[in-house]
Amino acid sequence: MDINLHLDDIIYRLQGKGGISTYWTELSSMISASQGFQIHHTVGRKITRYLPVHTNAQIFHSSYYRIPLGKNVKTVVTIYDFLYEYGINKTLNASINIWQMKLAINQADAIICISENTKKDLLSLYPNLINHRHIYAVGLGANLKIDESLNINPPDRLLDVDKSTRNRYILFVGKRVKYKNFHSAIIAFSKSSLPKLGFSMICVGSNFSDTENQLFEKLGIQSNVIALENVTNRELNYLYQNAFVLVYPSLYEGFGLPPLEAMNCGCPVIASNTSSIPEVVGDAGILVNPEDTEAIAAALEVLLDDNIRNKYIGRGLARAMLFTWENTAQKHIAIYQSLVDNSK
Repeated sequence: MDINLHLDDIIYRLQGKGGISTYWTELSSMISASQGFQIHHTVGRKITRYLPVHTNAQIFHSSYYRIPLGKNVKTVVTIYDFLYEYGINKTLNASINIWQMKLAINQADAIICISENTKKDLLSLYPNLINHRHIYAVGLGANLKIDESLNINPPDRLLDVDKSTRNRYILFVGKRVKYKNFHSAIIAFSKSSLPKLGFSMICVGSNFSDTENQLFEKLGIQSNVIALENVTNRELNYLYQNAFVLVYPSLYEGFGLPPLEAMNCGCPVIASNTSSIPEVVGDAGILVNPEDTEAIAAALEVLLDDNIRNKYIGRGLARAMLFTWENTAQKHIAIYQSLVDNSK
């Protein structure tokens, strides 16, 4: 008999795009395409994001920490990170987010962490769960990969970028909030010889702030930085596969999709040696102290040697094969099945 599964899509009301939305889209589409499930979706509204969801399903799995109201329903929760608990992401709604996560975690029949490091953080913050029978670490996948057709027919918006950079650019992907540590990336870039060699830094995210522009002028690299807003997956794919390197000095990540996406697109990676990132990158990229700008600059210099850069490209492509959305989905399906089997 099919498992009656309720997937709560509230994340689409909370973010336009991002790692959690990507995870949820890939997961739910693959589960929908598999056999053995009767699936019900709810989306909800942002205003009701903290309220429980009525359901008659056997299993309820929310994309972002909502809990179910229903009889004999098993709850699955996915833990992405502990930015709020560690005070890394200081926002006005941090306290209510912590409250919501705590409620969902303590009620969960199964807890899925998106990395071993996130699982370690969970057990550190919630020692009462040490004997919980259903805590799993399930990694993510990458849906971007090398696409030669993009090089033949580049996205229109990037034609001008190509002319100005001559495909000599390093890439920074993501919001430039404090913990993403853009400051270290730009300082390291300015300290390296790359700007003098004609390299630019392309930043995928919002337009530069006045403070950032002032910093670029102070560093003398204002003509070597480009911001690209509202980048499509097709554009991002092209940027990855033509970049000199992705620089990702984030101070904390629950998983860290950009390094995986970059490796899968044949782009070398310089990334932090902190939190979950070494789990994803392994020895396929150059791991550095994210606050050591000299080390990041030195890593950029190392990659000017084509033999070394090609070695990291090969390692990255091999490493990325260990992380697929198919594996992610199959592990989720096994977890759902174990909850139903244990309830019989």
